[in-house]
Amino acid sequence: MYRIRQSRVTVLTAILSMLVVGCTFQAPYMRGWNLSETISNRWTGGTFDEKKLSSDEAAAYKELGRPEAVRFFRTLETRQRVYEWVYLERDQVVWFVEGKRVDYVTVDAESSGWTKETRETLRDKLTVGGVVGAAIGVVAAGLLTLGDKLGLRN
Repeated sequence: MYRIRQSRVTVLTAILSMLVVGCTFQAPYMRGWNLSETISNRWTGGTFDEKKLSSDEAAAYKELGRPEAVRFFRTLETRQRVYEWVYLERDQVVWFVEGKRVDYVTVDAESSGWTKETRETLRDKLTVGGVVGAAIGVVAAGLLTLGDKLGLRN
Protein backbone atom coordinates (compact mmCIF):
# COMPACT_ATOMS: atom_id res chain seq x y z
CA MET A 1 0.00 0.00 0.00
CA TYR A 2 2.89 2.37 0.86
CA ARG A 3 4.51 1.88 -2.57
CA ILE A 4 1.27 2.68 -4.39
CA ARG A 5 0.81 5.87 -2.39
CA GLN A 6 4.47 6.84 -2.91
CA SER A 7 4.25 6.29 -6.68
CA ARG A 8 1.05 8.35 -6.85
CA VAL A 9 2.78 11.21 -5.05
CA THR A 10 5.73 10.95 -7.45
CA VAL A 11 3.45 10.99 -10.50
CA LEU A 12 1.44 13.94 -9.13
CA THR A 13 4.65 15.86 -8.40
CA ALA A 14 5.95 15.21 -11.92
CA ILE A 15 2.68 16.34 -13.50
CA LEU A 16 2.57 19.54 -11.43
CA SER A 17 6.21 20.29 -12.28
CA MET A 18 5.48 19.88 -16.00
CA LEU A 19 2.46 22.15 -15.73
CA VAL A 20 4.47 24.89 -14.04
CA VAL A 21 7.29 24.64 -16.59
CA GLY A 22 4.87 24.25 -19.50
CA CYS A 23 2.88 27.32 -18.52
CA THR A 24 5.90 29.56 -18.96
CA PHE A 25 5.43 30.66 -22.55
CA GLN A 26 7.66 33.71 -22.40
CA ALA A 27 10.85 33.37 -24.37
CA PRO A 28 14.01 33.11 -22.25
CA TYR A 29 15.17 36.50 -23.51
CA MET A 30 12.05 38.35 -22.31
CA ARG A 31 12.37 40.41 -19.11
CA GLY A 32 9.58 42.28 -17.32
CA TRP A 33 6.85 41.79 -19.93
CA ASN A 34 3.22 42.06 -18.83
CA LEU A 35 0.67 39.53 -20.02
CA SER A 36 -2.22 41.12 -21.91
CA GLU A 37 -5.65 40.58 -20.39
CA THR A 38 -7.46 40.98 -23.70
CA ILE A 39 -5.33 38.97 -26.16
CA SER A 40 -4.15 35.47 -25.29
CA ASN A 41 -0.42 34.76 -24.99
CA ARG A 42 0.53 38.36 -25.70
CA TRP A 43 3.02 40.39 -23.68
CA THR A 44 3.82 44.09 -23.74
CA GLY A 45 6.13 46.58 -22.08
CA GLY A 46 9.26 44.57 -21.33
CA THR A 47 12.87 44.40 -22.40
CA PHE A 48 15.09 41.79 -24.03
CA ASP A 49 18.22 40.14 -22.69
CA GLU A 50 20.18 40.53 -25.91
CA LYS A 51 22.68 37.81 -24.93
CA LYS A 52 19.89 35.22 -25.09
CA LEU A 53 18.63 36.13 -28.59
CA SER A 54 19.33 33.76 -31.46
CA SER A 55 21.33 35.18 -34.37
CA ASP A 56 18.11 35.77 -36.39
CA GLU A 57 16.38 37.40 -33.42
CA ALA A 58 19.41 39.58 -32.73
CA ALA A 59 19.49 40.73 -36.38
CA ALA A 60 15.79 41.64 -36.29
CA TYR A 61 16.24 43.40 -32.97
CA LYS A 62 19.16 45.41 -34.35
CA GLU A 63 17.22 46.28 -37.51
CA LEU A 64 13.77 47.01 -36.04
CA GLY A 65 14.32 47.57 -32.32
CA ARG A 66 12.19 46.23 -29.50
CA PRO A 67 8.69 45.21 -30.56
CA GLU A 68 5.67 46.72 -28.84
CA ALA A 69 4.26 43.25 -28.22
CA VAL A 70 5.30 39.60 -28.40
CA ARG A 71 2.88 36.72 -28.94
CA PHE A 72 3.37 33.00 -28.46
CA PHE A 73 2.00 30.23 -30.68
CA ARG A 74 2.83 26.66 -31.65
CA THR A 75 3.31 25.34 -35.17
CA LEU A 76 0.26 23.39 -36.25
CA GLU A 77 1.93 20.09 -37.08
CA THR A 78 5.21 19.89 -35.15
CA ARG A 79 4.19 21.94 -32.06
CA GLN A 80 7.42 23.98 -32.20
CA ARG A 81 7.49 27.29 -30.31
CA VAL A 82 6.65 30.31 -32.45
CA TYR A 83 7.06 33.92 -31.36
CA GLU A 84 5.50 36.80 -33.23
CA TRP A 85 7.14 40.18 -32.67
CA VAL A 86 4.54 42.88 -33.24
CA TYR A 87 5.61 46.36 -34.34
CA LEU A 88 2.39 48.36 -34.07
CA GLU A 89 3.72 51.71 -35.28
CA ARG A 90 5.34 50.12 -38.35
CA ASP A 91 2.33 47.84 -38.91
CA GLN A 92 4.77 44.93 -39.20
CA VAL A 93 5.18 41.51 -37.63
CA VAL A 94 8.22 39.25 -37.55
CA TRP A 95 7.87 35.50 -36.99
CA PHE A 96 10.39 33.20 -35.33
CA VAL A 97 10.17 29.40 -35.15
CA GLU A 98 12.48 28.12 -32.44
CA GLY A 99 14.59 31.28 -32.86
CA LYS A 100 14.85 31.15 -36.67
CA ARG A 101 13.19 33.95 -38.65
CA VAL A 102 10.57 32.78 -41.13
CA ASP A 103 8.36 34.62 -43.61
CA TYR A 104 5.40 32.27 -43.22
CA VAL A 105 4.32 29.71 -40.65
CA THR A 106 1.03 27.94 -39.94
CA VAL A 107 0.31 28.41 -36.25
CA ASP A 108 -2.17 27.07 -33.74
CA ALA A 109 -3.48 29.47 -31.11
CA GLU A 110 -3.64 26.52 -28.68
CA SER A 111 -0.32 26.86 -26.87
CA SER A 112 -0.11 23.31 -25.56
CA GLY A 113 2.83 21.25 -26.72
CA TRP A 114 0.44 18.38 -27.45
CA THR A 115 -1.17 17.84 -30.82
CA LYS A 116 -4.92 18.21 -31.22
CA GLU A 117 -5.31 14.43 -31.40
CA THR A 118 -3.30 13.93 -28.19
CA ARG A 119 -5.34 16.59 -26.37
CA GLU A 120 -8.59 14.94 -27.49
CA THR A 121 -7.37 11.48 -26.47
CA LEU A 122 -6.31 12.79 -23.06
CA ARG A 123 -9.64 14.56 -22.58
CA ASP A 124 -11.52 11.37 -23.50
CA LYS A 125 -9.42 9.24 -21.13
CA LEU A 126 -9.88 11.71 -18.28
CA THR A 127 -13.63 11.75 -18.89
CA VAL A 128 -13.87 7.95 -18.88
CA GLY A 129 -11.57 7.78 -15.84
CA GLY A 130 -13.75 10.28 -14.01
CA VAL A 131 -16.91 8.31 -14.76
CA VAL A 132 -15.31 5.01 -13.69
CA GLY A 133 -13.91 6.64 -10.53
CA ALA A 134 -17.31 8.07 -9.65
CA ALA A 135 -18.97 4.68 -10.19
CA ILE A 136 -16.41 2.98 -7.93
CA GLY A 137 -16.95 5.69 -5.32
CA VAL A 138 -20.72 5.18 -5.39
CA VAL A 139 -20.34 1.40 -5.00
CA ALA A 140 -17.83 1.84 -2.15
CA ALA A 141 -20.10 4.34 -0.38
CA GLY A 142 -23.04 1.96 -0.80
CA LEU A 143 -21.07 -0.95 0.65
CA LEU A 144 -19.93 1.16 3.60
CA THR A 145 -23.45 2.37 4.25
CA LEU A 146 -25.28 -0.91 3.67
CA GLY A 147 -22.48 -3.32 4.67
CA ASP A 148 -24.08 -4.29 7.98
CA LYS A 149 -27.47 -4.95 6.39
CA LEU A 150 -25.91 -7.10 3.68
CA GLY A 151 -23.87 -9.12 6.17
CA LEU A 152 -20.51 -7.90 4.90
CA ARG A 153 -19.18 -6.95 8.36
CA ASN A 154 -18.35 -9.13 11.32
